[in-house]
Amino acid sequence: MATTLGRLCIVACALLLGIGLTGGVVTPPPDAGHGKQLAERLCSNCHLVGDPHQTKALADVPTFAEIASRENRTAGDIMARIMLPKHPMPQIPLQKSELADLAAYILSLQAER
Repeated sequence: MATTLGRLCIVACALLLGIGLTGGVVTPPPDAGHGKQLAERLCSNCHLVGDPHQTKALADVPTFAEIASRENRTAGDIMARIMLPKHPMPQIPLQKSELADLAAYILSLQAER
């Protein structure tokens, strides 16, 4: 039983990381444009996502530019925070490619500091 559970955990982790059972990584590069579309649709109720005409929905929620500007910010950090959110951020079910696209968009805002 424990061995089967261990194998399931390894397969689940491999799939989450985009590693196929053959050992190769098969993922397209992140698309920041698609990430922006996702942000506008899924995140703009609480975060200022980059649209200069958008008003911030919640005063104590950081803007995407603020998130991107944090020291040593990486795509992995952003993806982990979305996958394992802290209250009051809701859990948003996204595919790995969508997480990567959203992280790429957020990181693209670093230059706009």
